[in-house]
Amino acid sequence: GEIDMSMGVNVALSCVTATVLVGEQGWLAVVLCSMVIGALIGAVNGLFVALFHVQGFMVTIALQIGLRGAIKGIFLLIPDGRITFNQEILKFNTLSIKLTILIIAVLAVVYLMEFSPYGSKLKAVGESEVCAFMSGIPVKKVKAAAYILSGLFAGLAALFMCSRQGGITSDTGSGFEMTVMLGMFLGGIPVEGGMETKLFKTIIGLPCLIIIQSGLTILGVDAGIYQFVEAVILLIVIIMTHFLKNYTKQRDEKIMAQVLLEEEAKQA
Repeated sequence: GEIDMSMGVNVALSCVTATVLVGEQGWLAVVLCSMVIGALIGAVNGLFVALFHVQGFMVTIALQIGLRGAIKGIFLLIPDGRITFNQEILKFNTLSIKLTILIIAVLAVVYLMEFSPYGSKLKAVGESEVCAFMSGIPVKKVKAAAYILSGLFAGLAALFMCSRQGGITSDTGSGFEMTVMLGMFLGGIPVEGGMETKLFKTIIGLPCLIIIQSGLTILGVDAGIYQFVEAVILLIVIIMTHFLKNYTKQRDEKIMAQVLLEEEAKQA
């Protein structure tokens, strides 16, 4: 399995660039431009991972650090240190528009992951790259496409996040990666990925995350403590997932051994 650690900086850079380039054209142009820029950033990750065989975690961390520094440098040139959206872009921040785009995105991901050949190939690569390669799956192309899709949806998420805030700052998207991972792992998606990766698990995990976030906000928890709590929860979920997977593997091995013994007894 691979983890994209550049999603937060992708959100910030996609939204900043799209706003500067086509901000006067309205929210739809900003969304489309942001998605294209996000996909390009994802393509850079995919290029290094697929062609140069660099570990995805290392590539995305390096990109995160580099682009975050670039964004902070850009905002040093802005007097207020903030890019404020105009009224055309803020029209996106309505329930009907957001809900429509969200439903379309969810349906697209459901089809892609559960019903398309690519979804099966992606899960197979997450389960075992060696076995996938031996089965004839183009592992490099599948992994590169996964990073491009990750960037594409990060670009889409950018306007959801930024329109609610009314603009962009140099810290926009910070910690977004941890929030995404926490939502996935709370739903039971394996850390290693693979065939057990199901979309419904993410749909279960996200409400749990929202409840935790809302509870901490109501309690008036400080931002630093809030991040610490998120990190602890993430660590606990990862450890529980690891032990659960080991338990399931051992159980399956015992069942297989029992079946083999029964078959041998019948033959004898």
